[in-house]
Amino acid sequence: MTIVEEILRAKTGKAVIRNVDLIYAHDGTMPLIIEAFRRTFTRVRNPERVFIFFDHVYPAPTVKVANLQREIREFAREQGIKIFEGYGISHQVVPEEGLLDGAKIIVGADSHTPTLGAFGVFAVGMGATDTAMALGLGKTWLKVPESVRVNLEGRLSKNVMAMDLMLRLINLLRDFDMNYKALEFFGNLDFPIDEKMTIANFSVETNAKTALLDNGIFEGDGNYLREITIELGEVAPLVALPHHPNNVERAEVVTQKIDQVFIGSCTNGRLEHFRRVAEILEGEKVSVRTFIGPASRRIYFQMIEEGIAQILSEAGAVILPPGCGPCLGRHMGVAGDGEVILSTTNRNFKGRMGSPNAEIYLASPVTAALSAIYGEITNPEDVL
Repeated sequence: MTIVEEILRAKTGKAVIRNVDLIYAHDGTMPLIIEAFRRTFTRVRNPERVFIFFDHVYPAPTVKVANLQREIREFAREQGIKIFEGYGISHQVVPEEGLLDGAKIIVGADSHTPTLGAFGVFAVGMGATDTAMALGLGKTWLKVPESVRVNLEGRLSKNVMAMDLMLRLINLLRDFDMNYKALEFFGNLDFPIDEKMTIANFSVETNAKTALLDNGIFEGDGNYLREITIELGEVAPLVALPHHPNNVERAEVVTQKIDQVFIGSCTNGRLEHFRRVAEILEGEKVSVRTFIGPASRRIYFQMIEEGIAQILSEAGAVILPPGCGPCLGRHMGVAGDGEVILSTTNRNFKGRMGSPNAEIYLASPVTAALSAIYGEITNPEDVL
């Protein structure tokens, strides 16, 4: 069986109803979920398996947002649901706080819920109505997706990161219909867990339903819709040009002045990423606005303990509270008209990080850190 078939205990294409081990949502999606929930239910089925995170627009920057967050708190108290405020981005906090323990099937009210596939679980993002049904029933309906197998061989070069690998993969799949399909990764997965989460997270941008990493746990000998082999040593630093993550070019052919750099998010906001950034920025100065967004407060604490926070601050970067604000253009570094942003986030759609007249480029933390110094998109292989 494929990994997906093994976890869901059913063959590809079969419709199944399965108990959900964990459900979570955030301040951006919870208001619509509450509305959908109240149309059908009065009580959440398993409140001890449900968690809400304030991470998308937190602390509240407007009265409207503050009022919505108050409504979420009232619903959580009524239903006995735990809220995590100020802990960081949900996809990072779930494993950090031990909420993933024993879970195999997870529903999250956010498209990047498959980030948790780095831990070998079946995690899918769902809309408000489907999440509300899961809250009320404790189970969900789904069709077992077909899978694409990705074999990773060799090792990445020193200045290449998981983000570069995923930009390579999304480019390979740009003409392949990944709708409602799963990506399963096998082979050399000798990455830090921080980078494994980047792999699972960015898989969503191929339009995949979910992604899972083998981690030596599964057989993975089922029938795959397609099989791709990537020699990691051949992956070079890459950049996604506006206005789509699959609009990929090699870093050395992109000569673009930039106004702002953002390093962080649920894609590249973990400790391993900031360690690499600190290696580059130590003793240097950034020449453009540079914002650092830790994915969680635990990561921020560790950055302080290891001296990373001081190195980045002394280089001129601004460390933001843990959260999603800059990634979706709501606060803490919104792009203005005509500005060019280099970001380590997962999406560069028009208007994603602020003005629809801004341009967003995506790259790895290493590429972003070097580019912050030089003020233009810079290939790590040219200068390191």
